[in-house]
Amino acid sequence: MSTSWSQSGTGPTRIKICGISDTGTALAAVEAGADAIGCVLAPNSPRTVSPGIAIEIASNLPGHVELVGVFVNGDLDQALLPWQPRWTQLHGQEDLSIVEQLSGPVIRAIAFDEDLIRRWDATPGVDRLLVDNHQPGSGHSFDHDAFAELRESLQTPLVLAGGLTPDTVGNAIRQLRPWAVDVSSAVESSPGVKDIGLIREFCAAVRNADG
Repeated sequence: MSTSWSQSGTGPTRIKICGISDTGTALAAVEAGADAIGCVLAPNSPRTVSPGIAIEIASNLPGHVELVGVFVNGDLDQALLPWQPRWTQLHGQEDLSIVEQLSGPVIRAIAFDEDLIRRWDATPGVDRLLVDNHQPGSGHSFDHDAFAELRESLQTPLVLAGGLTPDTVGNAIRQLRPWAVDVSSAVESSPGVKDIGLIREFCAAVRNADG
């Protein structure tokens, strides 16, 4: 049974399937076990959708599942503020001043870097900390061994991303015990096209690791 993405406490590892572009795929992901759906609202991605499509997808999700809008250096007035108070994932070079102006919950996504992780972990207004590799969406992982010791000190719920697949996510969960995992390209048949079978395999692997 899925656990609400909005509840920051302990429990089963939450699952976010990112880069979804239509309602049917979103609902299939929820049926497979997703707790959150990510829609890319940044331009120039094979996964980009309009805010209108994202809102339509959100309106069809069950109550325990959240839709997260993913922005990369988005314009504050034209993109970020109109999206509020929904869940917002900042996946670019946004600074603290942007976080302070957002009214909804914030996921701060950063590449693996010890100093950056410590700084954002201590930042008020960041509700989840997503740690990725230096090329988001590439399907490549980062050094989990180097992250393991630092992970013990984090206070913000950790969302682990970058190179997670149905074959690797179990070991990553056992090693790093993230609050949630995030996947996009590893559950696609081609860039931007989600594969429902791979989504099911990924969610099943997460649940097996929890068990």
